[in-house]
Amino acid sequence: MTGKSNFYKGLKLLGTQKEQQLNGKIQDFLNNRELIEAVSDNARLQIPRINRMQEASERMSIIMNYPTKKDVASLAKLVIQLEEKIDSLEELVSTLVEDRGGNVRGNSSVSNKRNAFSSRSKKKKSSRESNEMEGRKKRLSDFINNSLLLSSQLPEFDSLGQGNSNV
Repeated sequence: MTGKSNFYKGLKLLGTQKEQQLNGKIQDFLNNRELIEAVSDNARLQIPRINRMQEASERMSIIMNYPTKKDVASLAKLVIQLEEKIDSLEELVSTLVEDRGGNVRGNSSVSNKRNAFSSRSKKKKSSRESNEMEGRKKRLSDFINNSLLLSSQLPEFDSLGQGNSNV
């Protein structure tokens, strides 16, 4: 048992020494100004090649009908916008439900009875409440219209579920 323990301690010590040597060599390379300048110059020369490859990839995506990285990124942005609009729509709907006393379909039989006993309840509604309700209806209508416009701008999808906005 002690032999294994000494072996692992020696292996650990050797590993630590080699790690320090390797880190020293890496630091020397990183501090070498000529090497850094050569790598930087080479990188500048590669930029036009990379741009041409990206353009060729986008042209091939049109022909082969597969999405590019830009297509996926724009779709992700649209999904995020759609989620935000759905959240605001849910808030508006919950506000409307609360205004109706939790009844989604309108007046319930209980509220019909209440209205039968007091027909003045509608007359008592203040103009402020009426304006608030009209404002909510307008915001909901605007939101639905904007959502429909946004959905008409989404990229087309083929039968395999892959899309390409370049087509």
